Amino acid sequence: MNEFRKELDLALRAVWLIASFAILLILSAPFVLGARRVARIAPVCQSKLRDGTPCSFCGMTTSFIAISGGRFREAERSNRGSIPLYAVFVMNEIGILMFVRKGGFACK
Repeated sequence: MNEFRKELDLALRAVWLIASFAILLILSAPFVLGARRVARIAPVCQSKLRDGTPCSFCGMTTSFIAISGGRFREAERSNRGSIPLYAVFVMNEIGILMFVRKGGFACK
């Protein structure tokens, strides 16, 4: 059982690292690619296309681009949940950075 726990712990750490890398790409995209390119390559909401009703994440790309440019009111108008989600993403990146710097992925 102890060996299972070690493998599970290592697997969860790996998943967290991979997810954190994806989040880092999302956060850095407006700065690296530019707002127009990000808006152009972002997928169209299938719920809005299919049913005409926006989903919970409608406007999130626009909001993240606005937050990256410091336009928080515009971001909140696009999607009210964008600012808290962006903050969670930033906190995750700080957490993973501290974890990696302390050697959290070193094999024991």
